[in-house]
Amino acid sequence: MAKVSRLEHITLYAHDVRRLTAFYEAALELKGAEAPVEDGTAGLAIDPSSGRHELIIMNNLHHMHLAFSADTLDDFKAIWRRLKELGVFTQGPYWQQEGPTFSFFDPEGNHVQIIWPVRAEWPAGGMVTFEQLEEWADRT
Repeated sequence: MAKVSRLEHITLYAHDVRRLTAFYEAALELKGAEAPVEDGTAGLAIDPSSGRHELIIMNNLHHMHLAFSADTLDDFKAIWRRLKELGVFTQGPYWQQEGPTFSFFDPEGNHVQIIWPVRAEWPAGGMVTFEQLEEWADRT
């Protein structure tokens, strides 16, 4: 049975992004993968050389979420199918910078994102079908 392979990242809200970023850098020795960008978003990493951001801090109350990775397209599709079988409404799939993704809300209203982390050219934010993903995967 397909399952997620790892926690991709957690996004937290902060009224003061720089202050909360400094807290996590001091308290847990997370490293700022980059300086907070103009919109106030900061990415922190356990290992900055990995290129990953396990903790994202932003000043956007509506963007808090958990993100998990699926290693393969088959796992990505199987997770989506399982959620549908459970009666969970899913949004997507669509393409973001991290790769194909879909999201849903858990029974407590937490926003959860599933990502198939592949890097490729595709219009970010654009809707994509599973058929398009299969065709794309066959060409790579």
